[in-house]
Amino acid sequence: MKRVTVILVIAVLSLAFVSGGNIGKAFPSVKFKNLEGVEQKIAKDKPVIISFWSTTCVPCIKELNAINGKYDAWKKTAKFEVYAVSADDERFAARVPLIAQKKGWKFPVLTDQQKAAFKALNVTNNPYTVVLDKNGKIVYEHASYVEGDEEVLIQKIKSLQ
Repeated sequence: MKRVTVILVIAVLSLAFVSGGNIGKAFPSVKFKNLEGVEQKIAKDKPVIISFWSTTCVPCIKELNAINGKYDAWKKTAKFEVYAVSADDERFAARVPLIAQKKGWKFPVLTDQQKAAFKALNVTNNPYTVVLDKNGKIVYEHASYVEGDEEVLIQKIKSLQ
């Protein structure tokens, strides 16, 4: 019984360190490229949702599909941008534009093959999604994806208007 209690305490403390670790920090100045290979900066004049994903990550694609399904309605109620940033390395990079096109994502898809943003944010897995305020500070983050998480994203965006 003591062993179970110790494991639970360690698990809870681990979650405390993992969640909210980047809240209040400025989003790192990382250079992303669009699907044409041109450097693209993240918008700084309005709130932003950045969802890090990879082509082999089923929850990542589910989250981006959920955001895409509500994107038009959301854009009518708030001023913000969404970026899907692929963390795929060169082995899977060719699949990124194919998936984005097949899924019909309406927001910019960017790449970070060197995982510079992950390293700067001390993140190891996707999906990893952040909301930035108009000053580029992280005001919300979550790892993984559960159906309905996208509703939290739009509520955070609306709170920043």
